[in-house]
Amino acid sequence: MKKLIATAMIALTGMVAFGACSYTPEVKETAWVYKWKFTGKTTFGKKPGQVATGLCGYKGSTSCAVRSPASLKIEGYTWFCAPGCGSESFEDFAEVNEIFWQKKPFKASLAGGVATDVSHIIGKKATKFEAGGKAKFTDEVEGSTYTLTYAGLGAYSKKNSRVKNVKGKFAGFLSQPWYISKSVCVTAGYWQCGDCASLICTGPSVAFGKWSATFKKNASKKFLNRGKLPNVPSWVKALN
Repeated sequence: MKKLIATAMIALTGMVAFGACSYTPEVKETAWVYKWKFTGKTTFGKKPGQVATGLCGYKGSTSCAVRSPASLKIEGYTWFCAPGCGSESFEDFAEVNEIFWQKKPFKASLAGGVATDVSHIIGKKATKFEAGGKAKFTDEVEGSTYTLTYAGLGAYSKKNSRVKNVKGKFAGFLSQPWYISKSVCVTAGYWQCGDCASLICTGPSVAFGKWSATFKKNASKKFLNRGKLPNVPSWVKALN
């Protein structure tokens, strides 16, 4: 089956708009839109007493924030035309259109996306699904990167040759946590072993939790007919 490409643009109002699908006569008109969620825990800095010199354009004495547990919430969409067989195309999500953003621990548009390595139809009646892969997201504010491995189980529609949903757990690392506010922007460090009186202000942190990918029927129809996806937050930008 020929791969068909939808052109993309981001409207200023926050509406994500894309060129409607274009098909050859022999190909059944189909379009998929999936909503992704990664919800769990990572770390973020507690408000520091001083501001690090030169970081984010702020001035002050050299310092960093204390790293503490924080909520993590990443959301996004993947979409494409004429997906073909569901289990095979689910693995192609690294190559399709995608947009992701972070709501917690702070708001940021994200570059990168998901890449599914394992996607199999399973179960006695061929109605179950297993999936696993890697996600890599880099935030627009400080350029810190999440490197996550995800895996889970879900449901498969034989009638539509399509994954209905899949969910499971993820775990991985954040390259560098920060403390970010309107007036302060510093790295978040961890305590030096032995005295717990001095901070090491660099180094990776952890990220873990639950994830899901769900087929959005109405959104897929709108994308197929008008080339539009659901609204994303007004501050989100496409960075890929």
